[in-house]
Amino acid sequence: MQASLLSPSRSARVAEVLVALGAVRITTAQPFIYTSGWASPVYVDTRLLMSDVALRREVMDIAAEGLIPLVARQGINAIVGAESSGIAVAAWLAERLALPLLYLRKRPMGWGNSARLEGRLPDQACLLHVDDVTTDGRSKVAAAQSLRGTGARTADSLVLVDYAIYPQSRELFAEHNLTLHALTSWAHLHAALLASGKLDAEEAGTLAAFSADPVQWSIEHGGVGA
Repeated sequence: MQASLLSPSRSARVAEVLVALGAVRITTAQPFIYTSGWASPVYVDTRLLMSDVALRREVMDIAAEGLIPLVARQGINAIVGAESSGIAVAAWLAERLALPLLYLRKRPMGWGNSARLEGRLPDQACLLHVDDVTTDGRSKVAAAQSLRGTGARTADSLVLVDYAIYPQSRELFAEHNLTLHALTSWAHLHAALLASGKLDAEEAGTLAAFSADPVQWSIEHGGVGA
């Protein structure tokens, strides 16, 4: 399932921060093609958070505040960042929550179920997987399956941005007993972009068409469909 970690106002604030940083890039020409295969007029570069101390601190404080009840409720005892996009976020959160940090490689380095993990699993490990952005959720499910292969319980994944507009993602998470938590979504980012007053007419029209039917937009621009 997909779950909002924060209140709507907090999620809106995270979206405002990303827009203010210039992290939400828009194209009206050559589309972005995500690793998942979807074509989109939007690319969110959350790595820009790394370079702004004040805004980074604000967003991570908001995230930690939202995570504290989840950590207590689920018994989460370690944070695992995705290589390389989730490592920095995982590290900032692990420090705030006083939890061990590990990271999950994209490819194995060695042998056995733990070949993709760097760091030491705690006893009776219950993990929170952390990454930057998700589209249809398939990579987050694959990561959870890999972590479960080590014997660790992995029921929750956290991203900064969940587009939350792509079909079948809810069913996918439910099928694999994984809950996706997000700080913000495309709906919040779109609203923040409109409120910024920085969109020209062509950009506004492109984003409206994408938001109305992201699957059809992807198909028409060379990406995958549902």
